[in-house]
Amino acid sequence: MNNSILITGSNGFIGRNLSNYLSDKYNVVSLNRTKLNLLDKQSVDNLFDTQKFDIVIHTATYDAAPEFSTNDPNKVLENNLVMFDNLAQHSDKYNAMLYFGSGAEKRRESQYGLSKYYMDQAAQNSKNIFNLRLYSVYGIGTDWRYRFINNACAKVANNMPITIPKINKCDYLNVKDLCKIVDFYINNFKIISKSNDICSGDFIQPDEIVSVIKQVVHTSHIEIKYHNTVSSSVSRAKSSDKEYNGDPTFVKSLPIDITPLYDGVKELIDFYSNKQINLKEFVY
Repeated sequence: MNNSILITGSNGFIGRNLSNYLSDKYNVVSLNRTKLNLLDKQSVDNLFDTQKFDIVIHTATYDAAPEFSTNDPNKVLENNLVMFDNLAQHSDKYNAMLYFGSGAEKRRESQYGLSKYYMDQAAQNSKNIFNLRLYSVYGIGTDWRYRFINNACAKVANNMPITIPKINKCDYLNVKDLCKIVDFYINNFKIISKSNDICSGDFIQPDEIVSVIKQVVHTSHIEIKYHNTVSSSVSRAKSSDKEYNGDPTFVKSLPIDITPLYDGVKELIDFYSNKQINLKEFVY
């Protein structure tokens, strides 16, 4: 088994999925915040002094959204940059670091977006740091309480009405496809540009997602409600006219088949039909 890979943020949605997917192919070390405090420079230094990694995949992030997060919104910029920099300072000890930017970096209207913008600037000026810029990633493991596709599928699986929050049209990528894209990076980063939009081209609005759900469950009789007071912390809030999409050209050039939304929705409905969840925890 070749390639030793460090994955930070292994408790998170993307970190968990990547750890599970890549562990079958590589020697993966997955660390969460209790095992590695990325805000503590000495802890990060000690890690790289004692272990060698070919690839670092940085999924950990400090974000104060959604609204029930216990993170301090005034520390988002500082903490994201400190974690990133503590890893980037060791760039001579690994072949490449892959981290996940965000479409928010193009707007820079929040500390989160600004932190991702500064990371992208650092990546552009580095020798071996790569920005995989994400928009909206869905799939098994993300937070069904407020992430729209998972939220809607979980409700249908539990015979509940779908509530459509006030969110913009958005590009949705299945997490399984993201795992395949990361695997491609691991083996081909030398010929890939420093910054790419990682998106599917499935740029759709909530009503279109509901239409797909109806096709999956073979009914048009699903009760729909509209929630017009969702806070800005809920995924892709429609706080402006700006839509949340990237350029799918890079992803479509890869030898990877993108999961059709129909298939992704069906998998989620089947999953939530067999999983017990606390229905009182839905945010909307």
